[in-house]
Amino acid sequence: MIPYSTQTIDSSDLKAVNDVMLSDYLTTGPKVGEFESELASYVNAKHAIAVSSATAALHISMLALGVGINDIVYVSAISFVASANCALYTGASVEFMDVDPYTGNIDVDKLKVQLEKAKSLNKLPKALVCVHLSGRSCDMKAIKALSLEYGFYIVEDASHAVGSVYENEMVGCCTYSDLAVFSFHPVKIITTTEGGAITTNNEALYKKLSLLRAHGITHNPLEMENKDMPNFYYEQIELGYNYRMSDVQAALGINQLLRVQEFVDKRRELAKHYIDLLKDVDVRLPVADTDTNKNSWHLYQIGIDKGRRDEVYRQLRERGIGVQVHYLPIYAHPYYQKLHKYEKLEGAETFFSNTLSIPLYPKLSNLDQSMVASTLASVIDRLGD
Repeated sequence: MIPYSTQTIDSSDLKAVNDVMLSDYLTTGPKVGEFESELASYVNAKHAIAVSSATAALHISMLALGVGINDIVYVSAISFVASANCALYTGASVEFMDVDPYTGNIDVDKLKVQLEKAKSLNKLPKALVCVHLSGRSCDMKAIKALSLEYGFYIVEDASHAVGSVYENEMVGCCTYSDLAVFSFHPVKIITTTEGGAITTNNEALYKKLSLLRAHGITHNPLEMENKDMPNFYYEQIELGYNYRMSDVQAALGINQLLRVQEFVDKRRELAKHYIDLLKDVDVRLPVADTDTNKNSWHLYQIGIDKGRRDEVYRQLRERGIGVQVHYLPIYAHPYYQKLHKYEKLEGAETFFSNTLSIPLYPKLSNLDQSMVASTLASVIDRLGD
């Protein structure tokens, strides 16, 4: 089967990992700091904090912002559940924001209406988690303007968006947000097997996040209550977690970052080729890149209307094309429905019902891409209207 995505690993990655495996440090060594420095430099942020997963990154992002009981967090309705779970971990409640039925990103106009209503009820959110679905950035300028007006923090869930560009700046530079979260799961743009990271330009948040990812422990005498202690001494000053990334993972991440632009350029090349391959097929193509806004193309999501999406999915899977659906609206999961009777959101329901992710990853050959397109065309043609 042609998968919808898979990792790209070569001999240089294996060597980088093997070198660490034979070194003195498998974890809490120098590679994590090196990876953080390289990632921060790549996205042009002041700080990066590497952690064990993007879920861990989202969790401690909420904690660093002071999100807790009695707080409300707004979350894009179309995303993986971790985007919302992170708020629940802190005791906060979640409200889901509707999305554009075409892009799956937060509908800014509807967000503004919701904020106006929340202000009148004195129930404004503490934070907003905006998801850059597929690697396409949300309208961050407009969201930032709303945050200044209504007073909420912004966390960019950029799990799909390593290498994406918004208004000629790298996603993750945090020009329009407090924090940005990345994922390095094997199907993402680069991988550390599992792993994630947070970028920020805020020194205080960086220090807080650094504590939270490592048990809340400090070795810095300036942060300790007891001064002038021996070198072996350390103190726990926060309730933190074991969310550290290992040196083995970081070594892989460093080597992957050396090729990240190669990966992203290949994905953009494949995305453009799909435009030609699917120009006569009855599907809706995703929004194309512009000179200033460029998708990393973690996902290539096409629209299939007329109630045919599920049947197209079934037939393509039967023919060895590993299509996928991203995502069931988070509020529709049984856990969230038991938690609160969330109402359906029009844009999210339309996007979910009509959208299919077709294979796209750097190792996808021209032959396999043509096979994906021709098989999709055949299935759509047979289904007709």
